[in-house]
Amino acid sequence: MSDLALPILAFDFGGTRGRCCLGATDGTYKHVVGFERGHDDDGASWLRRLVSAGREIRQHTDKLSIVSVSFGGPVTPEGRVVSMHVPGWENVDLVREMTLAFGAPVVVENDANSGALGEHRFGAGRGARYMAFFTVSTGIGGGVILDNKLYRGAHGMAAEFGHMVMHPGPNAPQYAAGKPGILEALASGPAIGRDGSIAREKLGTKISRKPQLFTEMEAKLGMLTAKDVFDAAQKKEAWALEVRDNAVNNLARGVAAVICAYDVERVVIGGGVASAGDTLFVPLRKAVSHYLPTFLDGKTDIVQSSLGDLAPILGAIATASERLAVGATRPIDHTAFED
Repeated sequence: MSDLALPILAFDFGGTRGRCCLGATDGTYKHVVGFERGHDDDGASWLRRLVSAGREIRQHTDKLSIVSVSFGGPVTPEGRVVSMHVPGWENVDLVREMTLAFGAPVVVENDANSGALGEHRFGAGRGARYMAFFTVSTGIGGGVILDNKLYRGAHGMAAEFGHMVMHPGPNAPQYAAGKPGILEALASGPAIGRDGSIAREKLGTKISRKPQLFTEMEAKLGMLTAKDVFDAAQKKEAWALEVRDNAVNNLARGVAAVICAYDVERVVIGGGVASAGDTLFVPLRKAVSHYLPTFLDGKTDIVQSSLGDLAPILGAIATASERLAVGATRPIDHTAFED
């Protein structure tokens, strides 16, 4: 396929990493550029870096039809964005800035919704008419596909699974900008690392890894990462098994609640925590079965994402493909954005 047949400029704006590429409606993509956000990058500076990268790869095609963004935070139907992890986005009109930068129609979707679309169209969700997607990483997000269509809800905020309150009370753990005791505070990657660090400290075991090896988030929430905990659980270390099982039980309650709410045939789980493989999925499937009513038990497959961290950007390509199919790429009136 020639570059001229790649009409989609797709972006993934994450909290810690970003990437962009050219794509086609069949999921083909080329010219991927990716990099990490600096600690001093706010929404505006992060946007400038990604736009600069996008301008470089745009030179590879003369037929840019649409720009599609997967964004790491809530997105309103009008395309306004708010980030839980990067300050300053509330002052950025993302659609306006991207339209001015590239002179093409712009669509913006929440990254978890994009991940759901990517997995449904190109990954582990193919063939499922009813599917739920969980991304379990720095936070926990979700997306729901009902009758082969993304369900966005009345305010564009559907499937915010990470914000479901699972553990109310005065001792409920707090995480990021959510309410105390939400699923994200109990089963996200940093939360698992935090609980693992506490468990190790109770054993009197010192952690030998140097602080400079950790991200700012990990340094605040605990020296261990979720990967450390799952690696130790795989070795049958008792402290790690207890931490793993607590996180799995909390995640399983969330998954079971979503199955009860939407009666999906498949749940796809992605994000960094899902890379633990069987160490996560074997106990998770058992725990979900425990929390489901008998009439729903065994009716839903729970599988690992097959696209990994490419799911959001491939979801951005899928979103753009839908818009191209319905002809939602009319010429932009640039005068509407002039000051």
